[in-house]
Amino acid sequence: MKLDLSQLFHTSIGFDHLNRFLEEFSNKSQVSSYPPYNILKISEDNYRISLALAGFVAEDIEITLEEMELRITSKGIKNDEKIQYLYRGIANRAFEKKYQLAENIKISGASLKNGMLCIDLKKTPPLQKKAQKIVITD
Repeated sequence: MKLDLSQLFHTSIGFDHLNRFLEEFSNKSQVSSYPPYNILKISEDNYRISLALAGFVAEDIEITLEEMELRITSKGIKNDEKIQYLYRGIANRAFEKKYQLAENIKISGASLKNGMLCIDLKKTPPLQKKAQKIVITD
């Protein structure tokens, strides 16, 4: 089912990204549960995204921020052909996770320890926005 919000945006300019965000959010078929993750509120202005990435090293993971979209990707880990698994319950496949950040959220750091990737986020105070007077010319 396609979500059409065009009627809500017919008097709005510059909010087309919101429509795209809501469409992506409503499409449950694209949402993957791998890797498992938590989003924590550490304090009033500090947050953390934690992903369980057992077996991964920093070189296997790429973290990018573009247009307020935090993207965490990996091509996975190559399997050692010499190892024969009797049971394989720990996944190390390719993945992509995306998180939409608000404009006042900044990334303060990332670390990978004991199989947990932690990305720390900080909320910054919004700039004071003043009303702008538009001059009408002849």
